[in-house]
Amino acid sequence: MNCGLSTIKYLLFVFNLLCSLCGIALVVIGGVSLAKISDLQQISEDHNIVAPSIFFIILGSVVFVIAFFGCCGAIRESYCMTQTYGFFLLILIIGQIVIAALVFIYVGDVREAFKTGFAKIFAERDRQTNAELIDTIQSNLQCCGKSSALDWLGNTPQSCCQSGTAPLCVPWLRGCTSALGEFIDTTGVVLGWVSLGVAVVELVGLISACCLANGIRNRDRRSGY
Repeated sequence: MNCGLSTIKYLLFVFNLLCSLCGIALVVIGGVSLAKISDLQQISEDHNIVAPSIFFIILGSVVFVIAFFGCCGAIRESYCMTQTYGFFLLILIIGQIVIAALVFIYVGDVREAFKTGFAKIFAERDRQTNAELIDTIQSNLQCCGKSSALDWLGNTPQSCCQSGTAPLCVPWLRGCTSALGEFIDTTGVVLGWVSLGVAVVELVGLISACCLANGIRNRDRRSGY
């Protein structure tokens, strides 16, 4: 190999090591977000809010496997492995762009559906399952009531309290309807942009893989393989 292709080879190897770390990071992000929002799925049955988190866990696993495949192809200077790596990377990039677009398009609908769902659950807060879900949301999102602590009509639960003991405590100032909307917006934006960011990084790897595969093929032709 000439100096240029040798440089691409080792750059691709380093790139795939970084991609492996990105894959692990995606799994961690997906796992953390899944743990935080899994309870919210009970609010609305029309939208699967845990789907993006599960997708990130799967995506991270796939990125890790593909990156490992790319490392092997680069080190072994295998045209077939490098081409296969580039093909799967292209499919992965397209998939991530599509998923990010869907997240940005539908995050508003999901936000409104969950705000409406929370209002219905709060109206039926005397039911044990609803009361437990409301407590979980209020504790995790640091909010109180539907719009404010006044929605509890003096029966403020402990999950509403910033400090002190209910019902005579300092409640969180913001309502859970707005807090829930902000949480879903923020989660959607983070997941969408992380997906696009990883796709951009993978595009660099795809270009490098194509250059390396082309160089390996030309070398083999000159060598008579």
